[in-house]
Amino acid sequence: MSKNNNIALIYYLGENKPNLITDVTNYLTEMEGDFSGVTFATLGRGCELTMIYEKGSDINFDDLQDGLNKIESCKKGKIQVKPFELSTEGGPTSKITHRIILSGEDQKGILNKIIKTLDQNSAIIVRMNTEKITYPEHTQYFCRFAISVRQENAPQCLSEIVKVAGQMKLTFRYETS
Repeated sequence: MSKNNNIALIYYLGENKPNLITDVTNYLTEMEGDFSGVTFATLGRGCELTMIYEKGSDINFDDLQDGLNKIESCKKGKIQVKPFELSTEGGPTSKITHRIILSGEDQKGILNKIIKTLDQNSAIIVRMNTEKITYPEHTQYFCRFAISVRQENAPQCLSEIVKVAGQMKLTFRYETS
């Protein structure tokens, strides 16, 4: 359980409207809270917004959710506000050591094969993003990973990902953090 019962997990899933993020962050800033992590992803015509927010002790979770639900750009989506009961402090697995990008023609099982290879090589996924772009003649698939892997495991992990990329005819690129 978090030591601070003022930490909220705020989650929005719905239509990706203009000014959505601006409207939400403006409202939350006016409530005098503080953000410690925000992620956003477009999902077709929809989107997902997730944030960790430290609210003031005089504001309860239900009031915060009610206020967010009144925002015009949020009305075609679902907002949840609930206590975040995990630690918000970064640990050793939240430090990004490598960023990996794989791209190529879409294939069945591509994402599973990459994730399984990372797992088998003791890599922790800190962030992940995938995207399909459909062209008239083919579908291009992009996988982006921010991972945490111990220095002694990194060469083997990267070598195994290169093998997967070769087997699946993917372009592979990485950088260290």
